[in-house]
Amino acid sequence: MVRFGWFASLEEFSPAECLDQVELAEDAGFDTAWVNDHFHPWFDHLEDGSSANGGNCWSWLPAALERTDDLVIGTGVSAIIHRYHPANVAHRLATLAELYPDRIFLGLGSGEALNESPLGLPMPEFGESARRTAEGVRIIRTLFEGEFVDYDGTYWDLNEANLYTGPDEAPPIYLASNGSTLARMAGDLGDGYITVFEEPERVKEELFPAVEQGVEKSDRNSSFSELDRSIHLHVSYDPDSEEAALRPCLPWRGTQLPIFFEADIADPRTVQAHGDKVDPDYLKEAFTITTDPEDIHEVTQKYVDAGFNHIVYQSHSPDQAAFCDVLSEEVFPQFD
Repeated sequence: MVRFGWFASLEEFSPAECLDQVELAEDAGFDTAWVNDHFHPWFDHLEDGSSANGGNCWSWLPAALERTDDLVIGTGVSAIIHRYHPANVAHRLATLAELYPDRIFLGLGSGEALNESPLGLPMPEFGESARRTAEGVRIIRTLFEGEFVDYDGTYWDLNEANLYTGPDEAPPIYLASNGSTLARMAGDLGDGYITVFEEPERVKEELFPAVEQGVEKSDRNSSFSELDRSIHLHVSYDPDSEEAALRPCLPWRGTQLPIFFEADIADPRTVQAHGDKVDPDYLKEAFTITTDPEDIHEVTQKYVDAGFNHIVYQSHSPDQAAFCDVLSEEVFPQFD
């Protein structure tokens, strides 16, 4: 069975607009909603010249859960590097899980400088980020499962720490990756795997095999098929004009430059200045920018055929209600 997720972008839209969107998404039949967890956004301003947004996901999440009835909502994704102690993340999750049982999840990734450097925190090299992520997952799970936990870690310690409120098992934890290291970690430590901007061939030949390697190592996952496998797709739909569909996507061109995922660069003005030099035609290759609902069906089918069972759409569409209608009426029924 294929599940469908909505991506609420607190960079492109205000917190209030994102709340309206998750209501639309639930009414349209979406199963999940994902929200970014960034300190700085990926760009400084929108195409119309208005400011980018920078809402805090942990402040937004309870409002979104309260505004909806059944939507399962979580981070897409958080980074446990410097600015978060894993126990604080566990504490937040436990409270949300108590208030909204079975409706919260945690997505984790190895992070980018835009989360750490603005706070005066150095962004470590990838190997350390990956190790911090793994230790963070272990601490979170240990806190949910144990009582008065002592933990002597490489990066964090616990001294008789106890979660008084919340369930005895952590909500589902997803690991995001565009490489093999965190893909293996997803199979070993996670309940699900997330990726973005990947072609199905590489997923099938490199990333899914790495996830399976992690499953083989894991003492908690018994099979690859048990893991939720999620792909994050950027889509913009306008029924009349491809140019109108493209326009709101243009500020995201900086995300097409790998340097900003690797270097200690956290100023959205810098990211956008370089992104503005990227040919919009390149963006058309990375995103689904269309006037035809069949294009959305085709890209969805492509990733379902590759082995994903959870498709998450980040919609840049000028009319989000129209996009939801198209998904509900012309895409979702083809995957029943």
